[in-house]
Amino acid sequence: MTEPKDRRDPSSWHGQHIVSESELAFQSDLQAKKRRRTRQNVVFSVMASLVVLGFVAAVLIFTGNWPLAEEPAEDAVADTPVTIENPVCPDVEFKVQDPASVQVRVLNTTGESGLAGATAETLKERGFTITSITESASDYANEVGAVIAGPKGYAQALSVQRQLPGAVFVFDKERRDARIDLEVGAKFEGLEKERKLNDAPGKLHCAESK
Repeated sequence: MTEPKDRRDPSSWHGQHIVSESELAFQSDLQAKKRRRTRQNVVFSVMASLVVLGFVAAVLIFTGNWPLAEEPAEDAVADTPVTIENPVCPDVEFKVQDPASVQVRVLNTTGESGLAGATAETLKERGFTITSITESASDYANEVGAVIAGPKGYAQALSVQRQLPGAVFVFDKERRDARIDLEVGAKFEGLEKERKLNDAPGKLHCAESK
């Protein structure tokens, strides 16, 4: 009598699947491919980031906005430089000051009633501190105006001069503080419009010697 054949599946044991060598090799290949794909994605991401950063840096350098570019020294333009070779008309750029820090006395040299008051009122609206309003004779009565300051008031004088296009700077060596005298002259036609004011550092426009 012939014995019955063993019908058991060699790939299972008590109902549990037995992993073969070929299946192990296949799984190993899948994991290796997955790791390679992950590494490739990381490399591509890094390379793409470097390309973008390089492009941005090139644009910043080309447009002059590169943040690491050398900046001019802060003391290249000063409120009041330590050394002034020609105090009467310094060949130096000064910073425009905050109007609130500038004290101004307004003088009417024309005899036109109300001119100094109206000018002072506008300057006050723009933030300047008005110390007084008066009338006075002046050597610069036929000018647009004169901005008078001592050795401590160069930057303040520039700040006021920018308000009156054409006004001249007059140096007063006896003045010990930074207060400004603004003499309004016959050629004065009004203050500069606020939207046109130049607040960049600059040099004083000096009066010719009289």
